[in-house]
Amino acid sequence: MYEHLKGKTLLVMDRTSLAACAVIRAKEMGIRTVVANFYKTEDSPSKQVADIAIDIDISDIDAMVNLIREYNVEGIFVGWTDSHLPFYAEICEKAGLPCCGTVEQFDIVSNDKRRFKEACLEYGVPTPDVYNIDIDFKREDLDKIKYPVMVKPADGSGGRGIMKCNNEEELISHYKELYESSASKKIVCERYMQSENEIFIHYTVQDGYPSLSSSFLKYKVTVEKSKAASCLFHMFSPKFLEDYKRDIEPRVIGMIQGLGIKYGNIMFQGFEEGGKLYFHESGLRMGGEQFYVFSEKLNGISSLELMIEFALTGKMTLYDVKTQDNFKFSKYCCNYYVPLKPGKICKIEGVDEVNAMPQVLQNRQFKEIGDVISATSSLDRVIFRLHVMDDTKDAFAKTLCRISETLKILDEDGNDMQLQRLDYDTVMDMIKDAWDGCDIE
Repeated sequence: MYEHLKGKTLLVMDRTSLAACAVIRAKEMGIRTVVANFYKTEDSPSKQVADIAIDIDISDIDAMVNLIREYNVEGIFVGWTDSHLPFYAEICEKAGLPCCGTVEQFDIVSNDKRRFKEACLEYGVPTPDVYNIDIDFKREDLDKIKYPVMVKPADGSGGRGIMKCNNEEELISHYKELYESSASKKIVCERYMQSENEIFIHYTVQDGYPSLSSSFLKYKVTVEKSKAASCLFHMFSPKFLEDYKRDIEPRVIGMIQGLGIKYGNIMFQGFEEGGKLYFHESGLRMGGEQFYVFSEKLNGISSLELMIEFALTGKMTLYDVKTQDNFKFSKYCCNYYVPLKPGKICKIEGVDEVNAMPQVLQNRQFKEIGDVISATSSLDRVIFRLHVMDDTKDAFAKTLCRISETLKILDEDGNDMQLQRLDYDTVMDMIKDAWDGCDIE
């Protein structure tokens, strides 16, 4: 199956444990792997499993092109980090290697939320109303705003910097704070979506054909009440998608094709409100939730392998998304995130027992003993992200609770650091909500 890829050399620029998954998979496919970034090997999970690890700043384009020539690199896998995408596009162009997007496409789809929303309006894709405002805070602009609003950096990711503003004082204060810390100085101010139904939709684009690969709903810890509360579950469910496919998907596909995107993975993130979906950001890259872990098991198709193949050949031939993709997974599936309370991690127990559970397809660890967790609501406080799958709602809920009970993360005083221990009733309520009207039993 991988004969046309064996012996080729793949360059991976991402440092993370997610990127380590790509490195391991590429090696299993018979591909030589080179990981290059400015992190030391001990701080880069992907370097720790690579055939060759190189310390280099990927923003030094000429140095990266020289590296490519020196090691006979035949393709670049960029991975999961939005900030790497412009460098990736420029390096590929100079080195003559396949790239799943241009600098312009990455800017619109991944790196500038304002340009993404402009594209949505152009192609008729529903998006929350945006208020035009800048650091001068013109009175005529402020007078048009209806509160509450959501303010966030146009170049941010992972939930960082997002804040609900209930009045003008809060808006100006937070806007100034974001403006000072933003590299682009671009800040988005949009209508606050009252709904808690946050939805993520993923497409795999193969030779210009966008295929709906997965959809999940985000559920947050119940001990935090803010809009930016920590994520607890990504429940992979087709809820809301019947109307979406009828009313909105043709416009989303028109946008993808209109932007000239022919290969890659694209995520659209939004909210359901009043029976309608509104999308507020997107990403032209692999999704951090790694939906392919489930689609490999249930549908026999791997978007990760397709992206590795594309990096090395400029084509996707290993699988046919038209016939193999199916966003309606045949089992109950979720990503279970384990966020932590603030403190220093001093003991981690139960990992081997959890990993041995047949319902756990993958468990990625993001924090280690000695790491300090701060009081942030972003993904920075997540220690584990598990791919969990089961046959029935009841079994699914019990499995998730058993994982929570088995894992023990303790601070310096022996206190439990899990932000929320799971209980059956709370988990079952979320499962029932996610599969309301679309049961698979």
